[in-house]
Amino acid sequence: MIGVEKVLSSQVGILINDWYRFIRTFSVPDAEILKEQVEREIENMEEDQDLLLYYQLMEFRHRLMLESLEPIEMNQQRPTLPNLLKEIENKQPHVKGTLDYYSNFFRGMHEFHHKNYVAAINFYKAAEEHLKNVPDDIERDEFHYKLADAYYRIDQHFVSLNHLEKAKEMYSTSEFYKAKVVGCNIKYGANMYDLYRLDEAEFYYREALSLAQELNEETAQRIIGVIHHNLGLVKKRAGEIETAENEFLNSIQIKEHAETISGIRTLYMLSRVFYEQDKKDRGNQYFNIGLNRANFADDQEYIAKLKIIYALFEEYNESDVKERLGYLENKRLWQDVAELSEKLADYHYQKGNFELNREYLKKTIKAQQQILKMAEAL
Repeated sequence: MIGVEKVLSSQVGILINDWYRFIRTFSVPDAEILKEQVEREIENMEEDQDLLLYYQLMEFRHRLMLESLEPIEMNQQRPTLPNLLKEIENKQPHVKGTLDYYSNFFRGMHEFHHKNYVAAINFYKAAEEHLKNVPDDIERDEFHYKLADAYYRIDQHFVSLNHLEKAKEMYSTSEFYKAKVVGCNIKYGANMYDLYRLDEAEFYYREALSLAQELNEETAQRIIGVIHHNLGLVKKRAGEIETAENEFLNSIQIKEHAETISGIRTLYMLSRVFYEQDKKDRGNQYFNIGLNRANFADDQEYIAKLKIIYALFEEYNESDVKERLGYLENKRLWQDVAELSEKLADYHYQKGNFELNREYLKKTIKAQQQILKMAEAL
């Protein structure tokens, strides 16, 4: 009987590279096809432990992509990230060179996914030490883009903008990465929003919207949903509350956005804008929808935020508010802590609870100080 000819590991490596290219551009159908092809080839591949680890790392990255894009319900049916991560960590002592880069980079993405942004940055920094081993220019852009996003999340806006500039410059040279250019514009807009440069924020979001409408990819609608959400934030901060409401409604009506984790953010903002306009019935409606979605996704950040908003406009419970705010503090989400503490301070001032008013004002100041301290520590 003639034995089956072994597949060269180098050939499988080329397939994994192609697979990763589709992951980076969020081309889910193509990525799924390449994943299945890689798995078939591995069954008949010559022994190569480094290549098998590369495959496991890419499977982990594939899972991260799906968790960010797919409806929450579909993600309940797939292998869990912790299980995949455990397999990778068991082989970590043997990792070197390019694999060391991917291992730290993808683990940073895992920490980011779980909103541990400082931990994510530390993994990204470890990955950066091995970035020189990665010959792919686009991968360097991907690295800068992810680092920009992480720094944005902890309010280090000028560091974020510096990394965004590096990423966008290379992405702009290829039509294949147009979706990434859209992503850079969205992140530019988000930084400008946080810096209260609202006209510039809207400019970048409008430019992103125009580019996104040219995309033929399935992810285009999801991206457009995110952009309408962000335009809603800009309009709300500018005091154009009705325009903000319309933008959030436009966002949540896009199914591809509404069914993902990002849709929970829009439900939270809809609850807030309706409550703040004294439209309590609709505020409560979106609070309940948002809380159900957050509970199903086990999104503790938005469970906490929704419960605090509910306390401010429906039924106040001090112990529950402290617990929810404590969660945000433990996650070092200082921008959210500062904003919500200020609202809680105003609430207690209006109620004549001056001791609690002072307590939450102190929390606001502490959160603002922590934002500055994080900049010094990183």
